[in-house]
Amino acid sequence: MYHGPSGIKEIAQRIHSLTAILARSIEEAGVHQVVNKQFFDTLLIKLSHSSDDLISSAQKKKINIRKVDKSHVAITLDETVTKDDLFDLVVLFKTSSFEEQYKAGLSRRSDLVVYDLDKLADSLAISKSNPSKMYPAALARTSEYLTHPVFNSYHSETDMLRYMHHLQSKDLSLVHAMIPLGSCTMKLNATAEMVPVTWPEFNNLHPFVPTEQAQGYHRLFKELDYALSQATGFDKVSLQPNSGAQGEYTGLRVIQEYLKSIGQSQRNVCIIPVSAHGTNPASAAMCGLDVVIVKCDQFGNLDLEDLRQKIDRHKDRLAATMITYPSTYGVFEEAIKDVCSMIHEAGGQVYMDGANLNAQMGLCNPAEIGADVCHLNLHKTL
Repeated sequence: MYHGPSGIKEIAQRIHSLTAILARSIEEAGVHQVVNKQFFDTLLIKLSHSSDDLISSAQKKKINIRKVDKSHVAITLDETVTKDDLFDLVVLFKTSSFEEQYKAGLSRRSDLVVYDLDKLADSLAISKSNPSKMYPAALARTSEYLTHPVFNSYHSETDMLRYMHHLQSKDLSLVHAMIPLGSCTMKLNATAEMVPVTWPEFNNLHPFVPTEQAQGYHRLFKELDYALSQATGFDKVSLQPNSGAQGEYTGLRVIQEYLKSIGQSQRNVCIIPVSAHGTNPASAAMCGLDVVIVKCDQFGNLDLEDLRQKIDRHKDRLAATMITYPSTYGVFEEAIKDVCSMIHEAGGQVYMDGANLNAQMGLCNPAEIGADVCHLNLHKTL
């Protein structure tokens, strides 16, 4: 929205042009060979020496290059690549190593930048108005895209800010009124808690970075797993799901795999209170489970008699129940342990929706209550 169709195209054209310049520089150097003659942002390069040597040299310049095999590497450029980055790559592929570059007296960056980048761009007739086209003509897009006015209206910081504020003003919040279903939603993250997310040490790590370059993150994962296991009473925590709904889906899939492992794969009924979040039955349906709804009384508590009847009716196929604790109404179900026992006695598993888990912290935990699986909304709980 901020860049608009022309801005998105310009970013893509710049990436492609830089890739074309890099490809030409490698070919002209004659040391290595570009295998793919058509490309957008990625080059496959056949090396004249071991890929491990080149990768090691690149890492000295804090550049990660993907190893394909002992004699091939692949490199992909993106919008973060600068002229200095491209210079380092040009030098890397012009010689067998960065050490050779300095031995050859080519350490004056400005000379190489002018020759290898600007001159190569001219020789390829690449410019902002005439970008490279090193890809099949059949793949070139000819139709329009992002044609809606919203993608063609807000291209300055001020315009974008005003548009976002306009959208915000349409939202119903505690600033304007009471929110009837707010037990899971109205938790506040302080600015001091959110600021670290903006630190480059956290948010600039490339998703494909080699494991040995991400030891800090691995330590965070290990410590978080341990802390959450202690807080919930569970043996292990998966950090994979990235939302409550994904946590629900993951938890139900774990339950299904457990039942399968004990020869109970015929169990495909999931009992869910009528007060549950809409994502509960949706997640169960996505897992192929048959959803059975249980009534609540006038105070929002589970109707235990209705629950008993549903359990008895489906006990041979009962896979799980999904229950929020405290409930969506913000109520601590007094019979929660009895509910868990009833499900377990019928051969099912208890999935606890952790949307309101913050209310449990320091008082109790899901495992103590009788839950088998629980998802955690860390942004709401901690």
